[in-house]
Amino acid sequence: MPSERVQRQIDRFLNEAEEALANSDWPTLHDRAHKVLSLDPENPDALTYMAAAQRNLGDSQDQPSSQETPVVSGAPTPEPSSAHPTSFLNGRYIVKRFLGEGGKKMVFFCHDTVLDREVAFATIKMAGLDEVGRQRIRREAQAMGRLGTHPHIVTVFELGELEDGQPYMVTELMEGGDVEGLIEKADDHKLALERAIEIAVHLCRGLEFAHSKRLIHRDLKPGNVWLTIDGVSKIGDFGLVVAMDQPRITQAGMMVGTVSYMPPEQAMGGEPKFRSDLYSLGAMLYEMVTGRPPFVGDDNIGIISQHINTPPVSPSWHRPDLPPALEGLILRLLEKDSGKRPATAAEVRQALESIDLSPRPTDVGAQGLAPLQQNSTTDNPIYRRTFVGRETEVKQLHTAFDNAMSGNGSLSMVVGEPGIGKTALCEQLAAYVSLRGAAPW
Repeated sequence: MPSERVQRQIDRFLNEAEEALANSDWPTLHDRAHKVLSLDPENPDALTYMAAAQRNLGDSQDQPSSQETPVVSGAPTPEPSSAHPTSFLNGRYIVKRFLGEGGKKMVFFCHDTVLDREVAFATIKMAGLDEVGRQRIRREAQAMGRLGTHPHIVTVFELGELEDGQPYMVTELMEGGDVEGLIEKADDHKLALERAIEIAVHLCRGLEFAHSKRLIHRDLKPGNVWLTIDGVSKIGDFGLVVAMDQPRITQAGMMVGTVSYMPPEQAMGGEPKFRSDLYSLGAMLYEMVTGRPPFVGDDNIGIISQHINTPPVSPSWHRPDLPPALEGLILRLLEKDSGKRPATAAEVRQALESIDLSPRPTDVGAQGLAPLQQNSTTDNPIYRRTFVGRETEVKQLHTAFDNAMSGNGSLSMVVGEPGIGKTALCEQLAAYVSLRGAAPW
């Protein structure tokens, strides 16, 4: 009989499978059934779900999972589609199932016949890249080889190139899904504080190791953090990694990363720093405890502009029970000036480990808000300066700049009474100008 802890995992996967069946979501049904069978191979419900998923996936020509990195499955899998390879490297890696395709790679669930283990085999996309782009991918892949094995980084078993020159990567499989999925399933998308801190501590340890190897991740986010069946967090997808002690090949001024977690210096195409990863960690920690990223908007430009110009709403606005020490740390991590952030991942880890999560009374004032710890990082009003209600003016200034870049210059003046948002409006324009390669002034 499975232990009580394992049985809870089985029940959760079966509930998700039932929901997927009701929605005719066959890839998810297949995945959840696999997870159950990897823990309880004779589970009758999972066997029924698996059979239904295989029948319908066969009818749908093996629809791929949306995940770019795979999860372990111990049960039989459908044969790979004829459109995909059946093996790699002269038959060493036998393809058992196509797992998914993302912007940078295609991932297959494979069996390594030499070492007799299940692995994820990812082929790196090269279409449309010139020789400089190909060289950059090869150099970044070589840098990843330095990471070796670490308990909080997804292990890369092998890096190389196929017969046609296409790069590939062989990594361990992760059973527990990713942190993005964990957030999506949580009540109000907020993780328990103990769990959020545990994940952040694991990430700090992984970053400590990567930074000691002079490597910067540049794309830390919930979708790139994977979980073992026991809940251990591991950083994955170092596809944007930069080696600090090697010449940079990435085009100067190129913006890379994911906008919701992107540090200001990275958004502006500046030189990446170790503290850039710490900003992304802060954005991720903000989301884990509040249920939303620190900045949201209708488009990427709006979100990036906030990263550059706008202080975040204090996280206790969204979660009043947040310990002041944790709130202060998050706001330090989200400082615009990288020099004001914690110096190292080790410093962040130590701060996280010292946070007291014991219950504390909440002194709710007349405004219904818990007071903040008064220190250098949190002495601003709880709802910091925001930028709303100027969409028309922003669009007018963007249009004026675009016209000027086309040779049709004009004069625009921003005037009005104090406090109506003139400075914020100009900051929005400055961000827009800089992101298009011009000098704001």
